[in-house]
Amino acid sequence: MRVAVLYESLTGNTERAATMVAEAAAAAGADVSLASVARPDLTALAAADLVVVGTWVDGLVVAGHRPGGAARLHRLPVIDRKPVALYMTYAIHAGRALDKFGALIEGRGGAVLGGRLLRRDRLAEGVDDFVLAALDQVPAGH
Repeated sequence: MRVAVLYESLTGNTERAATMVAEAAAAAGADVSLASVARPDLTALAAADLVVVGTWVDGLVVAGHRPGGAARLHRLPVIDRKPVALYMTYAIHAGRALDKFGALIEGRGGAVLGGRLLRRDRLAEGVDDFVLAALDQVPAGH
């Protein structure tokens, strides 16, 4: 299975999480590409059976949560009905940012399988389970 991991990172936390996601997918036997949203590997994206996209939670501590780097995320190439798993890094509270992120990626043509919130001070917690669950959800023939 081919997996394209894309990330939008402000402080480096989401990029570190992307590396963990890519390593977990490779450990599960996937052929993995890793790139920033600003410079996606279009060949790898086109060939991917699964796309994983990550960003951070932006907004106030208690309100206004949204996907960070939304302007760049809106410029992603169309993800032509490919299965997409999402993750977001956050500090204190994520609100409904993951739902908003899902809607944004669906607007880019992705078939969102689900997502995971990763607390920035515990990034590794749940990454392996997230990746394995995403890989298991990819429909046959992808």
